[in-house]
Amino acid sequence: MVDEKPVTPADVRAAADALKAAIDKHLSAVENRAGENDPRVQQAYDELAAAAESYDDLLFAAYEEVTPFGPAEDDEGEEDEEVDTEDTLDLDDDLEWESDER
Repeated sequence: MVDEKPVTPADVRAAADALKAAIDKHLSAVENRAGENDPRVQQAYDELAAAAESYDDLLFAAYEEVTPFGPAEDDEGEEDEEVDTEDTLDLDDDLEWESDER
């Protein structure tokens, strides 16, 4: 069994820098796309997704924190449904807040 090296703040910072670079590369590819199916856009998208996943993993490993980013859901084959957010989003049940005031 191999012991994994603990994630350092420098590891998380490097992943954040890589994520920012991937965002810039994706935007550049989109701005300069050569048609609807430009493979450079798809490649940049894939790299952005991988960088975001790596950052999320390292952030959680180091700090037990998460980001609001998640994998895109595949809506292919599903019809659009109108969602009643009042009934489906009950955020108060999921959030806990502890005040530092004493």
